[in-house]
Amino acid sequence: MKYIKSLAVAALALTTSMSSCDMGDFGDINVDPNLPSEGYTTMLFTYTARTTRSFIMNSSTYDPWTQLWTGYLAESKNNQYGGLLTTVNYSTSNWYRYNIKNLNSIIEMNQNEETKSNIAVTKFGSNQNQIATAITLRAFLYMSLTDILGPIPYSEAFKGESEEIWAPKFDSQESIYAALDKELQEAFGMFDTTGSLSSADILYNGDISKWKKFNASLRMMMAIKMKDVDPTNGAARFAKAYADGGMTAVEDGFHYTFDSNSDYYSWMYYTGNKDYSAADLNFVPNQVIVEALKEHKDPRMFSYFTLDGYKGKVEGDPKDFNAYKGVGFGHDSEPAVIDASKGCCSVAYSYCEPQATYGIITTARTLLVEAEAAQLGWINADPKALYEAGIRASFDFQAKYHTAVSGVDEYIASEKVALSSDKETALQQIVMQRFWAGFMTDGIESWSDWRRYNIPVLPMLPAHEINMIDVYPYRMQYADADKESNEDNVNEAISTWLGGKDDRWSRVWWDVKDNI
Repeated sequence: MKYIKSLAVAALALTTSMSSCDMGDFGDINVDPNLPSEGYTTMLFTYTARTTRSFIMNSSTYDPWTQLWTGYLAESKNNQYGGLLTTVNYSTSNWYRYNIKNLNSIIEMNQNEETKSNIAVTKFGSNQNQIATAITLRAFLYMSLTDILGPIPYSEAFKGESEEIWAPKFDSQESIYAALDKELQEAFGMFDTTGSLSSADILYNGDISKWKKFNASLRMMMAIKMKDVDPTNGAARFAKAYADGGMTAVEDGFHYTFDSNSDYYSWMYYTGNKDYSAADLNFVPNQVIVEALKEHKDPRMFSYFTLDGYKGKVEGDPKDFNAYKGVGFGHDSEPAVIDASKGCCSVAYSYCEPQATYGIITTARTLLVEAEAAQLGWINADPKALYEAGIRASFDFQAKYHTAVSGVDEYIASEKVALSSDKETALQQIVMQRFWAGFMTDGIESWSDWRRYNIPVLPMLPAHEINMIDVYPYRMQYADADKESNEDNVNEAISTWLGGKDDRWSRVWWDVKDNI
């Protein structure tokens, strides 16, 4: 059957792994290893769920660009603009070949009359909850990919076997956003909160009510990005999603907890844990976020960073804002970088533990996105109340998953933090709070905020003159392999929607403002 041919390689590896070497047991000799009798959709889902961590921080010791290009991290050893020159393309092949394909297989197996009642399917949960969850997670992947690249294959993707479309066309980001919103609304209506999914759901532990909130929050995140390019449709989509109900409690957040398997340890364990013998010890707090937190006397400084860390102990009172120093991104040579990193603080150890919890999309972000919509008049809600709730949710996230800090009431009431009565100033405050709340979380979304608002301002240090770089990237370029396998459609997409150039400074559809 067709769906069997669609098995992901990784999932197959899981299904065929052996728990015993007892050579006296021949009970499974007649079992077809290519047709697992149970747990199939669970394994497809778990594998795909694990890959979502890449949208927080895509790599550990090599180039975590989602944290470097957003003002969260800097390097302490290398010429820091090297990544802007080399890490400019983004391959989608594995996302299509494995992750999205896995979710398509889950949907198909739950819709197919021949398979929907098999224990290999039903073990994960009800058919409709599996379909709705797979659609929701798939939409998150598609949204992230199109936000990174712009036009990508969508409407003709995965139609090779059914329609012999082996080179799918690229769709505009505008049309993809519209299709995803429609799919997500349909999925929202399918969820049955009287049921649950099995523990194979490592993101929400089978809690359907949380998947519904994530679904609505995802729609709001897409809609708000339409503010400058299609505000009428953006406002309408946002209002519908808001009415459906997004994240409210910290536990509603779309989080990833790295597990005890060394293949899935926290990214920062490999680069920021001095107890790990092969740790790179390279990535350190960026000067941008450190100085901004200092200026606003933001207590989260003491949860995000430490003076006694993997870069060595820094002299000073750990509760003194002025004792913390970050590293600028963009020095012109390795010696200059190393000199700048002397005396810098370190990322807190709670982020460097093997089983650390990171927020892929946090409740704090969702509430602060709602605050932006309220400030724009898109929803009938109090922007100040949502703004303050978002800040509190960020503090609560730190308390639950990292290190608790006090003083949130005083912080919210402080002159620089209290929400301004001026609309434009208030919008900037809201987005700035998303930046601060997003440290080591919300990677792609933080980059999207920078592209939309130029918040935070990311200075270009001396190396940009050597490397001819004037601004941080607005998008990734298509990978060479993707171009070669679908050359005509790639070129058409570049010509039609990217101004004829596949470069870092072409714009995705919703990004219409310069950041220089």
